[in-house]
Amino acid sequence: MIFDDIGSVMEFYKTYAHNVGFGVRLGQQKVVDNVLQWKRFLCAKEGFRTKKGMIAIDPAKKRRKVKLTRCGCEAYIYVTRESDGKYRIASLTEYHNHPFVPPSQQHLIRSNRQVSERVKTTLYDCQRASIGTALAYRFLHVDAGGFEHVGCTKKDLQNHYGVLKNKIKNCDAQMLVDQFGRLKALNPAFFYEYEVDDVGTLVRLFWADASSRKIYGHFNDVVSFDSTYNTNQYEYIFAPFTGVNHHMQSVFFGAGFLLHETTDSYAWLFTAFLRAMGGIAPRLIITDECLRMKNAIGKILRNTAHRLCMWHIMEKVPGKVHPELKNDLAFYDRLKHCVWNSETPAEFEDRWKSFITEFKLEDHEWFAKKYMLRATWIPAYFMNIPLAGLLRTTSISESANLFFKRFICRRLTFVEFWLRFDTALKCQRQNELIADNTSQYTTTELLTSWDIERQARALFTHEIFELFQAQVLAARDECDVQEMANGEGIKIISISDQYKKIREVCYDTKTMTAKCSCKLFESTGIICRHIIRVLRGAKINELPSSCVLKRWQKNCKRDIVLDGEGNVLEEKFIDQVDMAVKRKIAAVRNKLEDLIQNAKGSMEGIELLHTSLCNVELDLAQLVPDVACSTQENQESFIGSAIPKHVTILTPTDVNGRGTCSRIKGHRDGVKSGSGEKSRRPGIHQKVARKCNICKELVFHDAGTCSKKQTAQQ
Repeated sequence: MIFDDIGSVMEFYKTYAHNVGFGVRLGQQKVVDNVLQWKRFLCAKEGFRTKKGMIAIDPAKKRRKVKLTRCGCEAYIYVTRESDGKYRIASLTEYHNHPFVPPSQQHLIRSNRQVSERVKTTLYDCQRASIGTALAYRFLHVDAGGFEHVGCTKKDLQNHYGVLKNKIKNCDAQMLVDQFGRLKALNPAFFYEYEVDDVGTLVRLFWADASSRKIYGHFNDVVSFDSTYNTNQYEYIFAPFTGVNHHMQSVFFGAGFLLHETTDSYAWLFTAFLRAMGGIAPRLIITDECLRMKNAIGKILRNTAHRLCMWHIMEKVPGKVHPELKNDLAFYDRLKHCVWNSETPAEFEDRWKSFITEFKLEDHEWFAKKYMLRATWIPAYFMNIPLAGLLRTTSISESANLFFKRFICRRLTFVEFWLRFDTALKCQRQNELIADNTSQYTTTELLTSWDIERQARALFTHEIFELFQAQVLAARDECDVQEMANGEGIKIISISDQYKKIREVCYDTKTMTAKCSCKLFESTGIICRHIIRVLRGAKINELPSSCVLKRWQKNCKRDIVLDGEGNVLEEKFIDQVDMAVKRKIAAVRNKLEDLIQNAKGSMEGIELLHTSLCNVELDLAQLVPDVACSTQENQESFIGSAIPKHVTILTPTDVNGRGTCSRIKGHRDGVKSGSGEKSRRPGIHQKVARKCNICKELVFHDAGTCSKKQTAQQ
C-alpha cells in the first residue's frame, strides 16, 4: 500500500488496530537530512517491561503499583520511503499472542485516546469557573452522550492538567506578579504592591483593580477584613477587604497575600490599602479576633473604629460549650436574643448575667473572655457609630465567606487562584449590575397612599426601599403618639410601638431634622418608623434631605471617583475588536448548536451537516493557514501569560510558613487533632439533635428509627 506521507500511514494503522481491538506504539525510525527514511509501527504489547519495572514495590512506601501491559507481541508494520517521496508498507506481521479488546472497551485503548482541543477548552473553562477536573469530565460525558465519545479517560484529563501545574510550580509567584504588571500596563488605575525577603521569596502582596477602587469611593464607610483563609499549597493567608453596596450585597475592595501573620505584615497591608484608596480610611473596620491585627489597625488606621466580627464569634459557640448545650435550641435562642436585641449596654449586661446564670456558665473561661471584650463586638456598645448597624441587617463576613469559599482551595497555585478569583469577581459584579438594572427599570408595589413612600420608591434601590417600606407600614399600623412637648423650635414626641417601648423623637422644626432614641437611622442609614410617624403628624409629605443617605440611592454611583493623584478611576478598557470576535464566536456556537438540534432527528440531516462542515473546513484551510499550537502555547493561552524562563520572585520551599498569631478559628476552619486525625469542621459535619415526633424528645434519631415506635409495633 502506498501513502502520501507518514501521517497517513499512522492514521491508517491506528484505525485498523482500533477496529480489530489492539493498541499501537511507535517503534524505531531512521531520519537522514530531516527526511524520514523508514519507520516501524508496533503493537502496544510488543516487548517486555524492563527488569526495573518488574521489581516488587514495598507496600509500606505507598507507591503506585505499575500494571504490566506488554507480553512480547510481535505484530508490526514496517514502512519505507520510495524514490518519489511516498511511503510503502514493506513488511508486516499480523499475528498477535494476546486476546483483542472487545468493541465495548475499544475507546479505552491507549492509542485511541487523546485530550482533544474541545476537551482542553472545556477543562480550562471549568477551571476558571472553579469546577474541578472530575466534574469537568462528568460534564464532558453528558455533553458527548457517553464516555466512549469523550475521547479520553478522567485520568488522562487529570494527567493533562497535572502537567500544567508541575510546569508552573517553580515560577508561580513570578507569574502572578507579572500578570499584575500586565494589568497595570493595560489600565494604569490597577494598583498592586509586593515585597520579597532576602532570598527572593514573596512575603507580602496587595492588589486592587480600578473597579474596586471606584466602588470603595462610593461605599467606604464600613469595611470587613477577614484573614481566616488559607488559600493555596504554600499556605499563604488570603486577606480580602470587603464592604456593602447600595443593594446590601458584598463588594470586593482589594485583597492581599501574607506569608506570616505579624504586626508588621498587617501594618504593611493596611498601608498599601490606604495608598490604593487615595488615603481615605474607612469609618469602621470589622475583623476577626487577633492581637497583632489589632495593633496594626491602631498604628495605621488611627481614626477608624475597630470592632470584632460578630458572625465569627457566634459561629464558634458550638465548639465551646458542653454537648448538652450544643444541641439545646433554647440556649441559642437566649444567646441570640441577648446579643442581637439588646439596645443599650445596661440592657445587654442584665440579659447576659441572666443568661450565664440560667445555663450555669459562671466558670466558663471562653464566655468570660467574650464578656470582657463586649464593647468590641456587641451592637449595643456602638450604636452611635455611623452604619455600624449594618451588622444587624446583613452579615458582611458571612456573605464574603460564602463568596470566597466557592473558589478557595488549599491545593491551588497562585495562577489557579487568580483565574478562579477573576471569574468569581466578574460574577459578583454581574450580580450588582443586574440589581442596578432591576432597581432602575422596574418598580415595587406601593402599600400605602403616603407620598413619602412614593418618594422613597423613586430614590432608593429595591432592597433598601423594602426595608424603608416595612418602617412605613409599622409607622401606620403600630406607632401611637403618647406625649408631646414643645420647646424653642424643637418638639419632643414620645411614641410607642409594637415592642411596648416608648421612643423619644426630637424634631427641629426649623432645620427639619429629627433624631430618635432607637438610633436606627444613625446605625443603618434608614429612618425609623417613629420619625416617619412624626413627619406624617407634621404633614410633611417628603423626606427631608437629612433623612436620605446618598449611599442607598439608585444613582449613588454617578459621581466621578479620583485616585490619590487626582486621576479619574475608569473601568477596564475594552478592546472593541476583541469584543466583536467574542460576539461572533458566541453567535457561531449558538448557530451550530441550533443546526445540530435540527439535524439530529434524521440520519440524512446529520450527513448533510457533516458534509457541509467538511467543505467549510477546506475553505477555511485556504483562507486561514492551519498552524498547530504547541502544548505550552495552549497552556499559556489558558493562563493568560507566558511561562517565564527567568524567575526572581519565589514561593517558599517550607510550606509551614504561617506565623504564630493566636487566632480564634471559625467553624468553617479545619481543626487538626494532635493524634493525627483528619481535619474536621465543627458545626457542619457533626450531628445535631432534633425533636423526634414519636418520643417527643431532643435526640439523634428520627421517627423512622425511634425505639418506642419499634416497641409499639411489636
